Order: sequence, then structure tokens, then C-alpha cells
Amino acid sequence: MVGYKQSLKTIMLATDLSSASCGALNYARQLAKLFCARLLVVHVIDPNAACSGTAPEKTRIAEFMGPAEEKLQKISASLAYDFIRHSTIVRHGDIRETILRLVRDRQVDLLVTGARGGCGKEDDRAQGSVAEMLLRSMPCPVMTVGSNVRQDAFEGTHLRRVLLPTDLSEELPSAVVYAERLTQFLAGQLILMHVAQEAPGPADNGISAQLEPFASVLKKMEDPSIVAGYINREGPTADAIVRVANEKHVDLIVLGAYEGREPSGRRTQRVVSNVIRSARCPVFTVCPSAHLSP
Repeated sequence: MVGYKQSLKTIMLATDLSSASCGALNYARQLAKLFCARLLVVHVIDPNAACSGTAPEKTRIAEFMGPAEEKLQKISASLAYDFIRHSTIVRHGDIRETILRLVRDRQVDLLVTGARGGCGKEDDRAQGSVAEMLLRSMPCPVMTVGSNVRQDAFEGTHLRRVLLPTDLSEELPSAVVYAERLTQFLAGQLILMHVAQEAPGPADNGISAQLEPFASVLKKMEDPSIVAGYINREGPTADAIVRVANEKHVDLIVLGAYEGREPSGRRTQRVVSNVIRSARCPVFTVCPSAHLSP
């Protein structure tokens, strides 16, 4: 898309510096090179972890700061080797508030973060909950990369496919805009998907009925010709999305994300969380109020 590459000027990677975050770092690196963007690598020390023990608070924080800065120096060296403009930042405080403040202050266009698969371990659940908290709070789109995600979504080795599920209606407008722009920039194909909780009746099996869930989406698009497929599925939403993503070898999934923790958004939150945990490709989430580059 004309102007899209130029508009993505600042990318932020929020990392816990674990081995599971390597995939997110790799994608942040790819995107920074692809968009000629500045990359901010941010690590926030959790006060609950840093402030346990009997030593003075400054001493305890320093014990976490030193190893974090060493790891960031190694990341910085590898980014410099690839001629990527970048900065590394270590902060101590509330993770959500610190990241949110940096995103606003640095005018970040895209936040990249990692999420581990749902294997049930306590640290995995904690890291996953942090990623989910961030994607519901940011004024910019968020790209979440699971630990088992493929690493070729932005490589020019194949025709890229973007999947846009259309059943999360409250968050749909901003997600449609972003999915279309992303597909256009990648010169790829957009696949629209609708998930029904129950099977349609016999009278609903015609072509017009199958395409009816997508009518409002197509009206919001500037170029509907990029849509390469329309898929209707039944059953649990997250399971169906992941299944289609695997079947169609999708490179990226775009979802709307509910802001905050209001009761009306809980179902959407569960769907987004479950897709991120199970998907084999990165997931873009877009809040209704997220700023989208023209």
C-alpha cells in the first residue's frame, strides 16, 4: 500500500529476555529491516519479583538490572550488525503502565511481544497473561508471537496469506482496515472467515447465504479484490480459527481486541487469548481506538 511502509517508523519489542522470546525478537528484527524503522527493545523488571527478599530495595533491583543490561547489550550488538537503528531500554515498575507510557511517549506504531504456549506451567501462564494484558491496553496494533510460531511470515519466498475472522463484530472496523493494509503491503491474499456456533438450517445453504456474513466487511474495504476466499465454519471460535489457519497455511491472523476488562468483552478476550496460545503464525490484534497509519 502506498505510504504504509513509510508510516511504520517506530517498532517496539517488549521482551522478558527469555529463550521463549527469541521468536518475537526475530520478527521485530525482520519488521525493522522491512520497514526501515527504528526498533526499541524494552525490558521491564517486575517489581513483585525484584522486591522479594531482605536486601535493600535498590540492591535487589540492581541484581535484576545487571543481567538484563548484559542481555540487551548482546541484542544491541546483533541489531547493529544488521544495520538496524535501535535503542535498548530497561525500566522497573508496573509492566502495563511502563510499556503504555513508552508507546505513547515514543509514538510507537507497532508493539511486538512474545507469548508462550499453554503448557500449564506457572511461568508460562504468567508470561501469557502479560502479553494479553498488553494487547488490550495499547493505542497501537500489537503483534504477538508464540514460542512455536513459524518464522517466515515476512519472507518473500511465497505468496503470503492473511486471515481475518469476522465474527468479533465490536472490534471489526479497525481490524478490517489493518488487515487490508497489511495484505496490500505484502502483495498477498486476504481470507475472510466467519464462525457460527450452530449449523445453518437447510434454507441457508445457498451461495448468497454463505456470503452474507461478509457483506458488511466488504463494504468497509477499499479494495475487495484482494479477498481470495470466504470460509464459514461451525463450533468453538478459537478452535475453528486455528484449524483454518493451519489448513490454509496462513502467515498472519488479524483479530480485534477488546479494551479493558468489561464483562461484555470477556468472550472476545477468551477467543483472542486461545488463538494466540495455539496459532502457528503471528497474531495481530487491533483495539477499536488504536491509531492506524494512513
